[in-house]
Amino acid sequence: MGCDISILSKHNLNISNVETLAVDLSERLNLNIDYGYYTTKEYNELLGVDFDNELIQLGSIRKTKADARYLLVDENYQKKQLYQKYGDQLFNKVEYWSWYKEYMPDEEEILEEKKDITLAYYFLDSVDSTNAEGYMNIHDKILMNDLYYFSRWWSFCNAMQTNEGFDDRYTQTFRKQIMKSTLALGGDKAYFVNDQCNHLKGVGQGNEIYYSWNELEEFINSRPILEVISISKIALDPTYKNEVSKKIDRNLAFVDDFKDIKE
Repeated sequence: MGCDISILSKHNLNISNVETLAVDLSERLNLNIDYGYYTTKEYNELLGVDFDNELIQLGSIRKTKADARYLLVDENYQKKQLYQKYGDQLFNKVEYWSWYKEYMPDEEEILEEKKDITLAYYFLDSVDSTNAEGYMNIHDKILMNDLYYFSRWWSFCNAMQTNEGFDDRYTQTFRKQIMKSTLALGGDKAYFVNDQCNHLKGVGQGNEIYYSWNELEEFINSRPILEVISISKIALDPTYKNEVSKKIDRNLAFVDDFKDIKE
């Protein structure tokens, strides 16, 4: 099974709108960021605007002379515009649903959609893979940080469970990258989970958007069978490190509070 690493941490970014978030991210991570939103033909018609399906760029921030650029998109931008214009009547309009549903939704689906519109859903992605790579999903208090690439999930487990892999320079450089970005954005630890993990009910695949940070931590740490391994304890406690090496990798998640990292 193709499994990837999802890295989840809390943040204290200013998410009041896409511009303020772009400014905040740019300052904290020293990134060049373009920001805006994507339009949808059906939404454009409801809003009375003459756009195609396209990116509307609202602004740019340049912090470095490097060519590396990132694009920050508010995935709910047009939905919020529509709800501001129509209120609850929006959900009675066939045009709102017809482009991706073959039927009008029931009351439960409408309530879920109304809730989803209020949630923060920002996506930061690299524009030029030659000079920048990786992405980040940013929600109300939680972000998924994939700005730095390590490998697939099973390779990560192997690195955490073997002396050679854990102490490898590549592994430790990756940890420091995650530490610096996590701390810069307001977190104090990061969870590493298998994005295909059956124990997590979609957390790591997007369902983390529905949790507060405390709820997410409680959920991850309370899953039956799933065992959360402390990465810093692997570094600091030889006995614990030996125990981790013997564990079944498919039942593992990891948390890093970076306590062993000196810088």
